[in-house]
Amino acid sequence: MDTSSFVAHVLKDARPVAAGIFSMSFSLLDSPANAWMMRSLALLALILIFLIISNRIRNSSHENIGIFSIAVAFCLPSFQMFIHWSLTWFFLWAALAGLYAFHFWSSKLKTRKIFAVFLLVFALTIYPPTAIFYFSAITLVNVLNYSKLPEFFSDIVRGLSLLVIAGITSTFVVFVTMNFVGVSANARVSIVTLSEIPEKFIWLISRPLVVGMRPFMIDSPSPKIAFITSIPIILILFFGIRRQSIDLSESIFRRAICVILPLIFTLIPIIITSDNQIEFRLLPGYCGGILALASFYLLAMIQNWLRPLNVSQLFKTSIMSAVPMVLVLVSVTSVNSHYSDLFENPYKKKTAFLNAKISSCLKGGLLKDVLILPPRIPFPSLPRLGVFSTSTDLASSWVPKPNVELLLKLRDIKASVTYLENRPLDWETLATSCVIDLEDFRKLLVE
Repeated sequence: MDTSSFVAHVLKDARPVAAGIFSMSFSLLDSPANAWMMRSLALLALILIFLIISNRIRNSSHENIGIFSIAVAFCLPSFQMFIHWSLTWFFLWAALAGLYAFHFWSSKLKTRKIFAVFLLVFALTIYPPTAIFYFSAITLVNVLNYSKLPEFFSDIVRGLSLLVIAGITSTFVVFVTMNFVGVSANARVSIVTLSEIPEKFIWLISRPLVVGMRPFMIDSPSPKIAFITSIPIILILFFGIRRQSIDLSESIFRRAICVILPLIFTLIPIIITSDNQIEFRLLPGYCGGILALASFYLLAMIQNWLRPLNVSQLFKTSIMSAVPMVLVLVSVTSVNSHYSDLFENPYKKKTAFLNAKISSCLKGGLLKDVLILPPRIPFPSLPRLGVFSTSTDLASSWVPKPNVELLLKLRDIKASVTYLENRPLDWETLATSCVIDLEDFRKLLVE
């Protein structure tokens, strides 16, 4: 499998460490049967992240619902994509490195601070959106611990100072690396210009910020539907912040700023770049933070409402158990449904089509070479956000050739495989023993 162009693309995205790990991952992943190893590593990273954040919760009265809320948030597409999409297994390890970087940065020892910068630089050159997930952890830990504003604000300042120093350092590292290799950055990672700021501002409000308020939803709604479906989470956050501010005798406005601002900081990679790309994998810190807060505030409000009621303990226990059960049901169902829609079903349909084409070619005699033709028009898109709108991964030009090579290898067939980027008008006259026309698959998808 020739992956050099893909690795070069990642390098041009200013992620040199990711380019190296991708290259290694491609060499290890020679068959879909081995994908479980990388998925297991991604799952391990997610579990470690969960344990690190959970261990920092010290509020005994709300500890259980806090930990539960974090677990529910980790079932979002923003996190689960990194587990099911095996080649992105190390993105969550970048988030783990970022968490440890913030931990070491909070130390008074200079050596630990230096190590913190090194860790975050390492994470930023892998995947910036997950590297700065620690900002989301800052919000969650301080909210769940009912921290006072001075402590809360101090954590935010520390997180920002770490990001500034590591960000400058990683920029220098990337600049030197790309100049040494002799490549230039992709246009999509260019810094947003002054003229693009108004459009960027509108896009941020209408896309990423709204997506976080619609947990588990992957559709691409109209602005009206997006606003309506965001209202429940917005109300829960408002009343939750209000209740906590009253309990701590603090300004509602100031606490709201401290709660929301770190979550906005997790969006810095897509705020400062000119490309307006909406993908769930770009939003783990923001989406996860919003859902964890909403879940926590909702359960805390129900708990506070039930406490003074003159009803049986059985009734209180039933209510406090019913809501988490619903949340668990929604999250588990969502994870499996999204996996089936994005990975399992398209993979089965694609594999069945390619195998049928190969079997048809074998009936004609010895299979020496295979020619893959692109569809006449692009594959159909689904009315969903980001990668969930993709109907098949065969739409990516680098997928068909290695996919067919793998299926041939499983049949112990040695044949040369060629993928044509442009569809020739007279392809019927080409001398080849087997033609796989992806136009047939496109028609199958639109039926």
